[in-house]
Amino acid sequence: MRTEPGRWMRAEIAEQPDVVARVVEREARTAARLGEQLRRRGVALAVLAARGSSDHAAAVGKYLIEWACAIPAALAAPSMATLYGTRLRLRGAAVIGVSQSGRSPDVVEYLRMARRAGALTVAVTNESRSPLARAADETLLCRAGRERSVAATKTFAAQVAALALIAGEWARGPRGGSVLRGLRRAPARLSRVVRRGKCSGELARRLAAAERCIVLARGFAYPAALETGLKLKESAALAAEGASAADYLHGPIAAAGPGLAALMFGPRGPGLTSVRSAAVKLRAAGAEVLAVTADPALRAAADYCCDAAAGWPEPLSALPLAALGQMTAYELARLKGLDPDHPAGLRKVTETW
Repeated sequence: MRTEPGRWMRAEIAEQPDVVARVVEREARTAARLGEQLRRRGVALAVLAARGSSDHAAAVGKYLIEWACAIPAALAAPSMATLYGTRLRLRGAAVIGVSQSGRSPDVVEYLRMARRAGALTVAVTNESRSPLARAADETLLCRAGRERSVAATKTFAAQVAALALIAGEWARGPRGGSVLRGLRRAPARLSRVVRRGKCSGELARRLAAAERCIVLARGFAYPAALETGLKLKESAALAAEGASAADYLHGPIAAAGPGLAALMFGPRGPGLTSVRSAAVKLRAAGAEVLAVTADPALRAAADYCCDAAAGWPEPLSALPLAALGQMTAYELARLKGLDPDHPAGLRKVTETW
C-alpha cells in the first residue's frame, strides 16, 4: 500500500532532536578518546571527504575544526584517489570520511588511500559494518536508524553533531567547550524548531511563485544554505542554489531580478554584514527577499522574515537553519503535488567513482 507522499521525510525531520541527543550521549566517549589521540599526535591538518548532503555536513565540520582548533581543514576531492590515482602526502593528517550509508565508493577509496599514506582516518556514518567504517581507524556512528526518504534529513543533523563532537573534544579550550555545551542543549532547541510549521509554510507559499531561488548565508550558516538549495532542488524541483553571500556579491548578483526569490540566513555573527548588503541589493534588483534572522537591519530589507535560529550559538546554527530548509522543501513539494520521499531520478544511495 502506497504511503502518503512525503510521510517519511516529514517524520524523519521530526526525529532530529532525538537523533542528535543519541549522538551526543552515545558517541561522547569515542569522540573524547579521538580528541586525545589527535592532540597527542600533534595533528595539524584535517581533510574531510564526502558527497551530497554529507559534503555539506563536512563543510560545517571544516568551519568548526578551524574555529575551535585553529587547525586548517579542507574538503577533499575524492576523484584524486579514484579517477586520478594520486597518493597524497597525508602523513600526520586526520582524514574524516562522511557518508550516511558508508557505501560511497569514492569516499571509501579516499579513506583507504589516506590510511595507506599514514593519516589517522575517521568514519562518520550511520552504518557500523559499512565499507567506510571498515576502512577507518576510528568510527563515530550517526545513530539515526533507518532513513526511508531519499532526502537526507536526520542523518545530516547526526553528521553535524558527530563532527561537532570531534571538533569540541579535539580543541578542548574555551571554543571547544562552548561547542560541547551548545551540543548538549541542541536537542531541546531543535525540538522547538521542528515543531513549528508557520515559518516553513509561508516560505514554501512564497517560493511556489518563484522561477528560481538563491539561498545565501555566510560563515557557519553557509553550509545550511548549500543544503537548503539542494533540498529545494531534489525534493521540490525548484531551480535553487546555495551560495556564500560574499561570493554572490562578487558577480552572480548581476543575474538578479524579478522572478528570483532570495532566501537569506542571517544568524547573529560577523557574517551578517555581507548578508545584509546582498539583501539590500537583491531587493533593489526586483528579487523577493525572504530572511531568517533576528537582525533588525536584515529584517528591514526583507519582504518576509522569521527566525529559526534564535538563541542558538552561531557555530551550531547550521542545525536549525538546515532543519527549516528541509521543512520548507517538504512543504513546497506538497504544494506542487510532488512526493518528496521519491524524487524523480534519484535513489537513496548514489554510488560514484
